[in-house]
Amino acid sequence: MASMRAMAHSDTPGGAPAGSLEERLEGGGIEYFPVCPFQLPEGEERLFLLEQRLASRAHKNISYDPNTGRAAGFARTSTEQAERLRILLATFGQRATSWLARTLPRYARTWRLDRVSFRPEEEATRRLRLTARNDLLHVDAFPSRPTNGQRILRLFVNVNLKEPRVWATSEPFGRLLERFGTQAGLPTSQRGGWSRQVLRLFRPGRAQRSLYDSFMLRFHDYLKANDEFQEHGPKRFWSFAPGSAWLVFTDVASHAALRGRFALEHSYFVAPETLSLPDRSPPALLERACGIAVLKQAA
Repeated sequence: MASMRAMAHSDTPGGAPAGSLEERLEGGGIEYFPVCPFQLPEGEERLFLLEQRLASRAHKNISYDPNTGRAAGFARTSTEQAERLRILLATFGQRATSWLARTLPRYARTWRLDRVSFRPEEEATRRLRLTARNDLLHVDAFPSRPTNGQRILRLFVNVNLKEPRVWATSEPFGRLLERFGTQAGLPTSQRGGWSRQVLRLFRPGRAQRSLYDSFMLRFHDYLKANDEFQEHGPKRFWSFAPGSAWLVFTDVASHAALRGRFALEHSYFVAPETLSLPDRSPPALLERACGIAVLKQAA
């Protein structure tokens, strides 16, 4: 196990100046650990994990929800296999969260745990619909889990025994918003109001999206479909070695997973009030760009 001081390295895709860890992350930086700073599955447990496969092509990843204790998306072969996998993913999540809470205590006070995922497929050869592809540059928005302005912090680990996981990054959200926000459809006070009322009638139990969440989904899809940006936008390439880890706010750092298989990941929803740079967060930037409130107000 490596110490953070000795092994951590960070950089910002958009060239923002370095500051505290929180400031680097919130500005679109990637914090890279050549050796994962917490314990990973090893030996027979690692081999068991690498044997797991998706339940079908309809599933992007194998997932574990720490809030329900349920694992899903995997090809089930036995009750014993399913329980062993569930425990393995839960243990990874607990170890990752324990380390991250010590590393970023201001976020940990109020963050919400999102899902753990295992990515067993080779990214370079996957066949997915355009908006689901990981190999196209994008900023994250979760269709089924609107955040209403909470930030998406993600911790990745390459558990491949031999091969790196290759990413590309481009400009951070703020610069992309300046370039493409109008074309993607900035929020207006009228946009989506009628449709959201209709959805509430027909899907009363489903989480409702704020103007911010609707725009982020629209922007996610716009960037993936923008051939000019994908082909000619500025890029930096990253090779994450076997056993390494990296930490990034994926709602501000545009990114693409170009190659690699066998990655573990844990996502966290970080509350706006715990940010170091709240004025540079995507909701704040979007509100300044469109001139209206884009988050739902508390009742």
